[in-house]
Amino acid sequence: MKQNHFAGTGKLLKLYLRRDRIILPIWILLALMLINGQVSFTKAMPDWQMFINELSASPITSAILGPIVPLSIEGAILWRGLLQAIITVMFGASLTVIRHTRTEEASGRNELILGRPVGRYANLSAALILSCGGSLLAGLLTAVFLMSNGFAGSGSLLAGLTLAASGCFFAGIGGLCSQIFEHSGSARGCVFGVYMLTMVAMVLNNIGGGYTGWAWFAPEAWFRITLPFGGNHAWKLLIFIVLSALPMVLSYMLLVRRDMGAGLIVRKEGSADAPPRFNSPMALAWRQQKGSILVWAIGMAWLGGIMGMGTPNVSEAISSSFAHMDTEWASAIVKLGNQEGFMAILIYMLGLMGGLSVFAITVVQRLRREEKEHYAEMVLSRPVSCSNWMVSYLAVAFAGSALILLVLGLVSGLGWSVASGEFSHFLRVLGMSLSKIPPVWTIIGIAALLYGWIPRIGSILNWLILGIFIFIEMLWEVGIVGWSAMQWTYFAYAHYSIPIHELSIVPLIVLTVIAAALTWLGVIGFKRRSIG
Repeated sequence: MKQNHFAGTGKLLKLYLRRDRIILPIWILLALMLINGQVSFTKAMPDWQMFINELSASPITSAILGPIVPLSIEGAILWRGLLQAIITVMFGASLTVIRHTRTEEASGRNELILGRPVGRYANLSAALILSCGGSLLAGLLTAVFLMSNGFAGSGSLLAGLTLAASGCFFAGIGGLCSQIFEHSGSARGCVFGVYMLTMVAMVLNNIGGGYTGWAWFAPEAWFRITLPFGGNHAWKLLIFIVLSALPMVLSYMLLVRRDMGAGLIVRKEGSADAPPRFNSPMALAWRQQKGSILVWAIGMAWLGGIMGMGTPNVSEAISSSFAHMDTEWASAIVKLGNQEGFMAILIYMLGLMGGLSVFAITVVQRLRREEKEHYAEMVLSRPVSCSNWMVSYLAVAFAGSALILLVLGLVSGLGWSVASGEFSHFLRVLGMSLSKIPPVWTIIGIAALLYGWIPRIGSILNWLILGIFIFIEMLWEVGIVGWSAMQWTYFAYAHYSIPIHELSIVPLIVLTVIAAALTWLGVIGFKRRSIG
């Protein structure tokens, strides 16, 4: 690499710091808030030692979150608080890199930057420095916070640096995905796909006892390798630094091997003559989204199959003291049983809270991208109404999400049934997955409403609403808020804590009606505003 390729990196970094003066502190402080919440919750418990012992002995919590090590208040904070903080930083760092690299190229602004005396690597370098710097700052703040609460300095610093290493690794993943794909949406989808793979590795590691080789493939579980407040294996941070450098180096190598504005994966040109069936906005919407739907369906089938096959490895034994814990979450798990609870939580995470919610938002946001890139004007210049164009995209989104959930339920249920030799599980798991359709449709309706009326800030509001609802879910699980707060979210009406045979169909019908109404209002808003 020539030194002049990095010319202008410092100036771009100052520009990105100014542009991210609001977003950057949000994901840094959110990570700190999650750790603070776990510290406050654990310290406020009248008998936190019993709570830790029981959670560590619970097969379902060990299978999903892993065992608590060390078996102390520090271990309990790492077990839940640090895990959530790491995931937050991983996404914050990777999406920051994508926003300042691939999004800038897609918008054409990067060409203006490179028209000045700026090196080829300056843009990527500034984005990586910003993301890694943010991750490091989050880690150092975490260390200071833990030390201020009376925890050992060496363990606190190691926990913070492990968090920073995980964020840096995903910053590299974000840079790599930005070189591979032409559109920022595809790059973000790639990051989410990588995260889902790491989550599978984390669960496999946890099912295996918490300290298997799978932990190396799950950055969110790297604290099980460094063992803050336990073994304090600080030297393993050097390995994490090497692992984080690999995707960054690959990003630089690929950057000079592709054209500006293009990705490593070149989109194929369509046929010059469209077939007769390609004569409607619905056909166009399906043509543009079928690839994404297929990828999601395959990914969910693979993840669901692996999780289903591993479910029989979760012990059904529930200790008596755990059964008497006075929390809504514990009562729900006792009622479900460990294996069904394990599967219900995974279907809930993949099919609603962390999986199809992302699909629902991103597929609607494609409308905004089509509008900004002036493709919508080309379609609407033909005898196609605004409402028909928007409704066609949304119809494919509704049908595609239902199809993905159907695939998830079929494969997960089949995997559990085959592995256990008991096929009564199949219909229960299928019902769990299909019950998530109305809440996912509600997410699509909200996204459609925001796009129709306030497209410029609709994207941010979509993610903000989802983040608030996930935060409420976390507060409910640790007992800080009650079920009445959860009922303000669409999660509550297809929640994993409700056995599928007790799930009321009336709220799901109401959610479906609400989704239709929100979509209708969004279409009205789109018809009344100017394109672009």
